[in-house]
Amino acid sequence: MAKKICSHCGASIDTSRKICPKCRVVMNEKSSLKPYLIIGGIIVIVILIAGVLLLSLSPQSVSMPVPAITVPPTAMAVQAPIAPSCTIGITGQKVPPSSIQLRVMAGTCSAGEVTELKVSVNGVQQGTLGTSPGASGTFAGTSGTNNVIVVAKFANGAENVVYQNVAL
Repeated sequence: MAKKICSHCGASIDTSRKICPKCRVVMNEKSSLKPYLIIGGIIVIVILIAGVLLLSLSPQSVSMPVPAITVPPTAMAVQAPIAPSCTIGITGQKVPPSSIQLRVMAGTCSAGEVTELKVSVNGVQQGTLGTSPGASGTFAGTSGTNNVIVVAKFANGAENVVYQNVAL
C-alpha cells in the first residue's frame, strides 16, 4: 500500500485514510490545478486561432499606387491674363453707302495700358484704331447692317471687347 505523510505532524499514513491517526487532523487532498490550466490554455489557443481567422478573412482596403503623370500644361490649361478694369469710350456711325467710322472718345485707362484696338466688321479683321482719345478710323462694311466689334489688347497680354454694335 501507498503511504502519504501528514502535513501537520509528519506521521506516515495510508492513502486510503482521511484523518491522521496520530494527531487527528483531517487530511485534505490537494487538488491539482494542472487539468484546469491545460483546459484554460486550450481555450485561449482556440480563441486566438478564431480571431486570426476572422481578421484574415475580413475585407481590407487595398491601396494601389496611382501612376503620376507629369505633363506640362497646355495652352488651354494656362490661365489667360485678366484685363484691367478701365473703360474706353468709342462711338460709331455709318457713312453711306458702306463705310463705318469709329472714334475713341475718352477712357479711364492709364497711358500705355492699352496697346492696340483691333476692329472687326462682320467677323473679318479690318485693322486697328488709335488708342488715344480723339483717334478715329473709317472701315469697310456692307450697305446693309454690320456687326462691328472693337477688342482692346492690354499691356499685360489680356484682351477685352470694348465696343460692339450689331446694327451699324
